[in-house]
Formats: sequence, structure tokens, C-alpha cells
Amino acid sequence: MVSASTGRCILRLAFCILMAACCFGVSPGRAAAANATVTVATICPDDGGAFPVACTKELRIYNNTARTLWPVIQAGKQLTDALNCTLAGKGGGDVWLQAALGKTDDCFAVHHDYYAFVNPSAGILKGGFVSIKLPWWSKRAGKADDTYVDWWRGGRVILFDDKTAFQELYDGQNTKPQVLFAASSPKPRCNTAMDGNGCSVIQIFQVLKPVDPHLPFQLNEYTFANVKKVIDNGTKGGDFIDFNQGYNVSNVDQIYLPLAMEPVRDPANVGYMGTVMNVAQFRKQLNNFANGGDTWPVYNNPIVKGAKMYPNAGVRVPAAQSVFAFYMNPQLFPDGQTPAILPDKPPQLVQSMLNQWTDCTSDSPKTCAQDDGYKLVDSIFKANYKVYAKNCDQIPNYLKPVGTTGLPKLTAYLFFVYGWVPFNVACPNPELPVASDLPPGSHGIIDYNGMQYNYQTLQKYKPQWFNPYTQLIHDAVADGGLDSSSYAFSIDDHASYLNNSGVNVPGGLIFAVGGPKGLVNGTPHAPPLPEPFQWYDFSIGLGTPGKTDAYWTKYGICSQTADVPFAAENYGTGPVIGVSPTAQKIDASHPCPLTFEDSKGRKYQVVVLKAQIPGTTLPQKAIWPAHEVKPPDFFDKTVVSCPTKPGFVQPADWCNSTNQVSRPQSGTTPGFYTLGLPPPVKG
Repeated sequence: MVSASTGRCILRLAFCILMAACCFGVSPGRAAAANATVTVATICPDDGGAFPVACTKELRIYNNTARTLWPVIQAGKQLTDALNCTLAGKGGGDVWLQAALGKTDDCFAVHHDYYAFVNPSAGILKGGFVSIKLPWWSKRAGKADDTYVDWWRGGRVILFDDKTAFQELYDGQNTKPQVLFAASSPKPRCNTAMDGNGCSVIQIFQVLKPVDPHLPFQLNEYTFANVKKVIDNGTKGGDFIDFNQGYNVSNVDQIYLPLAMEPVRDPANVGYMGTVMNVAQFRKQLNNFANGGDTWPVYNNPIVKGAKMYPNAGVRVPAAQSVFAFYMNPQLFPDGQTPAILPDKPPQLVQSMLNQWTDCTSDSPKTCAQDDGYKLVDSIFKANYKVYAKNCDQIPNYLKPVGTTGLPKLTAYLFFVYGWVPFNVACPNPELPVASDLPPGSHGIIDYNGMQYNYQTLQKYKPQWFNPYTQLIHDAVADGGLDSSSYAFSIDDHASYLNNSGVNVPGGLIFAVGGPKGLVNGTPHAPPLPEPFQWYDFSIGLGTPGKTDAYWTKYGICSQTADVPFAAENYGTGPVIGVSPTAQKIDASHPCPLTFEDSKGRKYQVVVLKAQIPGTTLPQKAIWPAHEVKPPDFFDKTVVSCPTKPGFVQPADWCNSTNQVSRPQSGTTPGFYTLGLPPPVKG
């Protein structure tokens, strides 16, 4: 598992590949308090002894494509939060290494990226796989800028299927010797204990030339272990929590190869995220979406001396933010002449996005279905840009105000909107609101996520889609999508990020490229549960079943059927589901049935009769009238109904034991609204 702040850093690193000028750093913190004393436990010590088994995880990569694959493992720079090492003080460091090594008298800053090339000559042959043991850290030998390399925090696996593209990256590093490690140091190694492992050699370099945006590749990200966030001016936190792993298939910049990720886990009860589609069908879907660049841009693969620069590379499609990055400040191939993205002018779907934004943020929208959301998001970014323009004296030309608008050109403005990042190129700037902030800005991020998925309710109105690329990633194959649980935009956490324990020691990740071979579970992971936002939603808490009892398997929100599966690894838990009155519009004319099914096929239902939309200003309206559980009044009968229905568990056996709590907002304390439902009936 990775903390929210760390997860966001991982994602920002992903789209920093696209354009170096737009790398978003962490805002400088205040200097740490003097003489602060912090004690942390030693988890993965550097004491010359045997390296703990739990401090190494496995990466398994299966090649189900028709070509050779070349994998690269990346360990990133660590110059952010560390105890007593804020950016304003010592330049930052790595709290992950502090937790691993049990030391806070060193910042353990990592100033460079590192690439571990697996089989750089042979790659992974068609039908083959490699298994790599990846330690938490490696210690460099002799005098070096970095004492340690952190392989676990914000790690990446970068995949190539074009030898020329891979060789370009490899040759960019191979101008100096490989990294040498201390004699007793753990380091990435081939897993000799696994039969059939095609891993034969791993070469590690300090990065001299990072992956260029014009190279065709697929990106995947992970963080192993979970460490508490540094707080109180950098003097507290940093405690090791667990060896959980957070991971995602990242299409936040581009999409190139079909890939599924699954944890190394015993029992193998966690399904995969991503897609097991084969390469041929995958590229057909991409080509249909982009239509040769007529409807959506594609990355260029220029003809040089009568042949493609990357002869075996397939179609590569940029994400929405990458598209706007190009139109805001066009990037070229290293020849200085060839555009990185084609076509040069916004094609059909991109022009529709520009038109839609202009219409939805105008005083009199003509075709907009979500203008309230657009306008709230627009107000957030306008306010953020205003601070940036006022305080920054290093604004690049493409971000300077245009005319009398007080804003940059629209493509530049939307680059930040579609990345959900503050304007802070060359200058720090306040972070954007989050859902836990006081209204009204906090609702903007909820609206924004709803806008990203508006293709679901506007299927016949493609020109009104906020982001057609999100539809490509997540929608059904029959509707032109890839049906993939991967990042379509930078805060697509709800659909595209998983964290779990390896359960068995040491855990790790399986990467299956172009098909399901290599996956152990082999079924798609269930959709994530809707998250309750404390200012705006009510929550449904399902009772936790006993160890030998039936467990919850499916649910339906405002639905007469339970057709959405719960994640199998959570069958023995009591799930919590957020329900938005704003989205559902629950009232006497539109009651909301909550329908569930257990592992014995029994059906359950409770009906929410009303739920007021709380609004985005303070004081908020009460979602439900105030109510506490005081037997025999377990719930407010004007809010909750227990229907008697054939084929369902009867109210007296289940629904009548529902506990409702309703505490409206008080001052700066958000309202609390919840229904506590009993566990499945026994027997």
C-alpha cells in the first residue's frame, strides 16, 4: 500500500516523462524543528547479516506477444519527505529508506534514477518469462552521489517490444560502467529457484538519458511497503506500517501494450487489473479509436531512409493531458524537425473537447450537460492560475496570459485541468482542493471525476464527452473501449489502483503482456467500491459475517438487482459503500433500493426513501433528519423502508435490524449519515 500523497507523486512522475518543463515537484516545506529526536524500528537493516526474507519481493514478467520483449526496472530519485530533511532544509530525502534502515540521522537522498536492464541482449522470448528478486534497497560501492538505491518506493517496470527503441534507451546509459554495489549489499537478481525462468543477466546503470517521450513503451508502477507520512514540519511520522504493495497499469501518459498485473499471493484470491487482450485485437481497438489521427492524435513513428524509425512498433495513443501538452508546446523528435504527435492540428474528438469546455464554462451553455461541474472546476483552476501569475516571475511563454482573459491559451490551461495539477512550472503554487476540504472547492474533484466518466450517461452524444480517452480505456470492447482497469487520467485511483498484502512472504507482482498466461488467479478484479465523501454522501456499512457463515458476494445501488461483484479477497469483511444523493437524486418519486446477494444465493433488500442533496456551500442541508439508534427506533421510517418481497430474505430476519445514524453538519464538522446493515443470515 502507498499513502495518498506518495501515490500522487508516482503518478506525477509518470507524466513528467512527457515534458521535462512540466515536472511537478513537492512544495518546499518549512525547516524541521531543531534537535528533533525520532526513533524508528529497523525493518531491513544494513548490518552485514542475512537480508530478511520479507525485504525482497518478486517481479514476474510473462511475454504472451508474438515478439521479444525487453523489460527495464526503474528505481527513482528520492528527494522528497524524510524526517528532519525537508526540502527547505537539507534538500529532501527518502523516508522509506529511513524506515527500512532504522536511521533518521541521515536523509538517504537519492539524486539519480537507476535502470535495471533484464536480459538486454536476448530480452524475453515469445512465450517465455523472467522472474526477478527485488530487494528494498541496494548499497553502492565506494564514493558515489547516492549511498543507497531504493527499489521499492515509486518503482516502475518499462516494457519495449521494438528492439530499436529499447537499444536507443540502453545505449544512452551504456556510455559509462555499470553500477557497483558493496560486497554485502542485496541487489536485483534472477530468481534461480523458479523453473523455466528466462532471466540470465541484469545490468544496472545510473540513468544518464531517461526514456524519451518519442520512444514506444508501456509503463507500470508500484510501491512496495507502506510508511507513515512525515508530518509536523518533518519531525514526526516515518514509521513502518506493513509490507503491503500498491500498483497500477499506467496509461496516464499514453497507451501502447496490453498488460495485466496480479499480486504474487497465496492464496491467489486477488484478480488482475489491466487487460488480457491480445496485441492484435488491442491495436485494432486503438486504430479504430484514433482513425489514423483523424479523430484522435497518435504518436509519430517517422519514415527515415524508406523505413520506420521503430520498425516493429505498433500504434501508440497519447492520453488527453499528453495531447494538450503537445498543442500547448509542441515537442519534436531529436532531429528538431519531426513532430512527436500527429496530426499537428487538433483532430475531431480533441476539437470537440475544446468546444465543449468553452461552451460549458460560458454564461449561456448551449449543449452542455454538466455545466455546474465544469464551472466549479474552472473556478478552481482560474484561482490557482491567478496566484501563479501573480507570484511567479519565471512563467514560460506558453503559460503567459493571452489577451484580456488573464489566462493562458486554452490548450495550455487544459493541460493542467486534465492532469488535475496546480500551475507550478518553475514556481511553487498551492495544491488543488481535495474532497475532504471544506466546501465548495472540495466538490470540484468529485465533479471532475464524474466528468471524466460522463460517456457512461452520454453514450449517444460523443461531442459532449469530457475525455474520450477515458472511454477508450474503460468502456466495453463492443463500444470501442479496451475494458481495462488502468489509469486513464492522473487521479483515476478509484478504478485503476490496487493495494494489498502479498500474504505469503515475500509477495510481489506478476505482469502478463498480451494475454493471460502467467496469471495465477486469472479473473478480473472486481470494480472498486464507491468511496463515501464525508461532506456529500451517506454510507452503507454491511455487517461482517462470521468465519464459517455466508458472506457478501454482490450488490446493487439504487437497483432492484445485485449484479456488481465484491472483490473476492474481501468476502469475509464488512464492506462500506458510499452513495451520492447528488448523483442518485433520491426522493419520494425516486426511492433507492439497496440490493445484496450472499454466497448462498440469497437476496436482501433495504430501500432508502429520501436523501437530500447537501449542496456545496456551508451550512449544508441535512441529507436525513437527525436520528440516533434508540431501540425500538433503529431507523427513521421516513428514510428507510424494509420491503416484503418474494424470493428475498424477509424484513424480520434481516432488514428490520438496520441501524441508521444521522448527524447533520455542525460548524466545520461534516455531517455523518450511515446505514449499518446486518451480516448475512445464518444457516
